[in-house]
Amino acid sequence: MKGDNNRPLKEWLQVFAQSPQIRAKLYQTRIEKMWVELMGPVISGYTRGIKLDDRTLLIFIESSSLKSELTIMKETIRTRVNERLGEAYVTDVRIL
Repeated sequence: MKGDNNRPLKEWLQVFAQSPQIRAKLYQTRIEKMWVELMGPVISGYTRGIKLDDRTLLIFIESSSLKSELTIMKETIRTRVNERLGEAYVTDVRIL
């Protein structure tokens, strides 16, 4: 273990980011930042919040008609988000 202290900071950050709790927080932050780009300004304007809960993406929407429309698009949203994350991390999407 003595040689571990000589690891570059980048390697330590990669190890740290593999923690399930840290990884979920990092992905949630990334999704929040890319939300406008992914869904556009109208949908993002009606979004009250986004949360990752055990690999399920919870999207809180103000408009009931938009909730219905996004519920139909759940699989597309999941696919787009996972493509941007670079892995199939999100397993389900719930519109609330």
